[in-house]
Amino acid sequence: MAKGRQEEIIRAAAKRFGRHGFGKTTLEEIARDVRIGKPTIYHYFTSKNDLFYSSITFQSSQFIEDIKAIFNNQDLPIGARLLEYFAFKESVHQRYRLLYDLMLSLFKDDSLEKEKQILQSLLQKETEVVGLILSSIFTGRIETMNLSLPFYIVHLSWGLMFSTIIKEFNSEGRAVSMKELMFKSLETILS
Repeated sequence: MAKGRQEEIIRAAAKRFGRHGFGKTTLEEIARDVRIGKPTIYHYFTSKNDLFYSSITFQSSQFIEDIKAIFNNQDLPIGARLLEYFAFKESVHQRYRLLYDLMLSLFKDDSLEKEKQILQSLLQKETEVVGLILSSIFTGRIETMNLSLPFYIVHLSWGLMFSTIIKEFNSEGRAVSMKELMFKSLETILS
């Protein structure tokens, strides 16, 4: 039960922090969302910062599980899984607001060391998952896969997410789908 309660608090906190930010979120609001007293939060977390970092770590884990589910979907061919992965990344700013805000704070150089560590861990795990799917594509085709390819795809996919958001501000609407362009490029590389 204690683990369930802790996760319930983290989920509520992630939702609040994602919607209102760290500064405008109070522990009282999170406690009210979970229908507990504020002291109960302190039973599980030492501070608001501790709860915030636990929320980011939780979202990172959920994000990686979602990516694994995409790549483990045996009903889709490999190419379709990659396309779904890129489509998923385009929606990160809506589904995983804390991760999106963390990435933005990194660009502004506003992030703290703990946030950078969480982000590094996330990118490493995501690169490992992408590496596994790519190695299955390359099996039997070539002896070894260049280990920088999964790293490149992961970082490019984060850029894809931000380019999609920037595209919304492009008045000319030259909406070449970044997802399609990326997929066609990968298709060429992998064939």
